[in-house]
Amino acid sequence: MAEENPYKAAYERERQARQMAESLLDDKTRSLYENVVKLESTVAELEEAQDKLIQSEKMASIGQLAAGVAHEINNPIGFSLSNLNTLSDYLESILALDKLVMGSLANMTTQDFLVKYQALRQDQDIDFICEDIESLLGDSVKGLNRVSAIVANLKKVSHSGDLEKDPCDINEVIDEALKVVWSELKYTMKVHKEYGTLSNLLCHGGEITQVLMNLFLNASYACEENGELDIRTYQTTLKNSEWIIIKVQDNGKGMAPEVVKKIFDPFFTTKPVGVGTGLGLSVSFGIIDKHGGTIKVHSEECKGTTFTILLPLIEPVVS
Repeated sequence: MAEENPYKAAYERERQARQMAESLLDDKTRSLYENVVKLESTVAELEEAQDKLIQSEKMASIGQLAAGVAHEINNPIGFSLSNLNTLSDYLESILALDKLVMGSLANMTTQDFLVKYQALRQDQDIDFICEDIESLLGDSVKGLNRVSAIVANLKKVSHSGDLEKDPCDINEVIDEALKVVWSELKYTMKVHKEYGTLSNLLCHGGEITQVLMNLFLNASYACEENGELDIRTYQTTLKNSEWIIIKVQDNGKGMAPEVVKKIFDPFFTTKPVGVGTGLGLSVSFGIIDKHGGTIKVHSEECKGTTFTILLPLIEPVVS
């Protein structure tokens, strides 16, 4: 039997090793691809869950505000209806005067008509009615416009939001958030605003409004009475990029260091059972993070709390 060629044997061993390596590489590649697909699916599910959580917390905040908003709406509607009832009485007087004029023109001398006209005019207090009608209608229009504005602000905040971001004036967004929560603030807090000149920010305006609402409501809860809410905005350059800064400061009871460390944790709350969801600040943190920004807090017991939001005008590209 001829001796086996050592070169041929070495080649065969190399070929088999290469086949095994290729087979192993194929298996690993297939496994890696399947893991990537699963990971992409998981990320999509997490993003969907986050969007649902944001909307859920938003509606929970609206629910907390419902009683105050109902009062805000009932007040202007109430005086508008009262004004319209008064206006109805005024019209009856004016129509009665008109009826006298039209019915007496053919059968009355000028002097008799003037005497009766003046008597009826004085009896119905037409001078006062003419003076009051303008202000009465003006107040009614203002009241109904207030209702319209309240409903419009609620719609802006409660909708689930568009997929596309829009250019927003952050100062206007703050004002909209204040309007929505004003029924909760106006009895316990004085609001001081110091707005800087800002470039428009490309963002989901409704979500930023939600963050601000959470901060304002928490400030109101922390202050209880004689509260001071200071809101400041400005634009600055950090690390060669332009940023918008929002500072929200209250003079409330503040928080201990161990509480500050947990406030962005889901379901952590300092409020009593049944008050709030424990998700407001956690959701707020997620919203700001999604916009490429950061939210920081500084608090001292009995000295108040300051939240600082940093939002980049151009979001950093994630490689």
